[in-house]
Amino acid sequence: MKRPELPARRITNSLGKSEIVVTPTGLGIVEELAAKGCSVVTIAAALGVNKETFVHLRRRDPAVEEAFENGRAKEHDRLVANLNTAAASGNVVASIFLLRARHGYQSGEGIDVNVNVNTGGVLVVPAEMTVEEYVARVAERDMVDVTPMDRPAHRPGHAPLADLRATAPEPAPSRPAPSGTTIAPFPGARTTRGD
Repeated sequence: MKRPELPARRITNSLGKSEIVVTPTGLGIVEELAAKGCSVVTIAAALGVNKETFVHLRRRDPAVEEAFENGRAKEHDRLVANLNTAAASGNVVASIFLLRARHGYQSGEGIDVNVNVNTGGVLVVPAEMTVEEYVARVAERDMVDVTPMDRPAHRPGHAPLADLRATAPEPAPSRPAPSGTTIAPFPGARTTRGD
């Protein structure tokens, strides 16, 4: 009865030194385990060697490195096919991952916006324009400015602003101020939300 071929065996080379070689059976094991995503430590254990010896075998023997790379390529192709299938069936996370990994998409890329904050509100201007260019474009298109020129002192159904200022007590600071710190009063009426 023929003994099964070992995945790796120790031989004596032409210089009389002992070395380990990976047999064709061992090359098949390396490729199969690499295709399954096994770690280098697991593959080395299957060959009956330690991790460092397996790394040395990969450097020394191109056939071992080729078997390892072929296995990793099979694993890669299988995983990409799974991701493509998931993305095609509507899995947004898989789609985003493929775009980032394979096509260089980045998350969190800022959008350039030119913003001018004034006392009258916030004006959002396209990034490629200055505020002056935007205002000129608005003027030449005869766009209607809906900003109120003067605000009424009293709106129907609301208490006059002067009444709110007179009745709203200034709240005490919630915590003592550190030494040397002055807490300035809030500039304007403080109102609390009613039930």
